[in-house]
Amino acid sequence: MSLHMKSTLEVEANGFARFVALMSEMVPILEREGWKLEGAYMHTSGRLNTVVDLWRLEDYNHYGHGLEVLMAHPEFPRFSQTLGEVVRNETVVFLQPLEYPR
Repeated sequence: MSLHMKSTLEVEANGFARFVALMSEMVPILEREGWKLEGAYMHTSGRLNTVVDLWRLEDYNHYGHGLEVLMAHPEFPRFSQTLGEVVRNETVVFLQPLEYPR
């Protein structure tokens, strides 16, 4: 059974291009570990410069494993520094499918 994870990131306006470029490097690393990016979206109303990434994972342990692999990557110090400079806040939530009766 798979699990969905939603990451909502508030990005500094002057760092948005750096954030997008960095994610284009990080997504393939995570996808090689089996994470699947189902969608990446940015707000066009409300709080601008907010990004929502929707990932599909195998289970809760898969989340931790992906982070461990990312942190062991030789470029992680640069990834971490850039994220620290351009991301104001991140909220991670896990989602469960919900079936509404019809």
